[in-house]
Amino acid sequence: MSMADADPRPQRDAARTRAAILHAAQQAFSTKGYLDTGVRDITAAAGVNPALVSRYFGSKEKLYEAALSQLLNADLVLNFPRDQFGEAVVRMLLAPAPQQRNPLPMMLLASADPTARAITDRLLTELFLEPLADWYGPERGAEKAACFALLASGLTLYRQVYPLAALDGGLSDETRRWLAGAFQSLID
Repeated sequence: MSMADADPRPQRDAARTRAAILHAAQQAFSTKGYLDTGVRDITAAAGVNPALVSRYFGSKEKLYEAALSQLLNADLVLNFPRDQFGEAVVRMLLAPAPQQRNPLPMMLLASADPTARAITDRLLTELFLEPLADWYGPERGAEKAACFALLASGLTLYRQVYPLAALDGGLSDETRRWLAGAFQSLID
């Protein structure tokens, strides 16, 4: 039997299994944090054998890195039209949980572990802040990227990780406009 005649299902199953593990890891790390999430928690949620984490990722740390890398996609922000940037960012950050792929809860909840924190810092810089700084341009690009991170992380922290009672009903139109204006001011 030639390679062309080989059954393609194992490849698809491997990709599907790997994706299921990554998704379960993202959910667990985003809700329970790095320290309180075990490999068995992740594999139980994914419906797979715990040995597959070692097979596909090597370790919990490498799984965390892969899960966060998949979420830290600067292109999601960089593809927004510049003239509607602020409103597009706010819409993305306020999207219901199933629609959004926000890495911030995962990052925030991982900060207690030195290893996960170092991974987070490296990936955030390489995969998000540096591309965003380049997109903003040479004049204050890094500072603008830092301001973006401050606004986005603050909103996420106080909506999802430590919810403020004042935001229980969502953002008022006035607050939403202010926030969109703050993000837009990084462009204008």
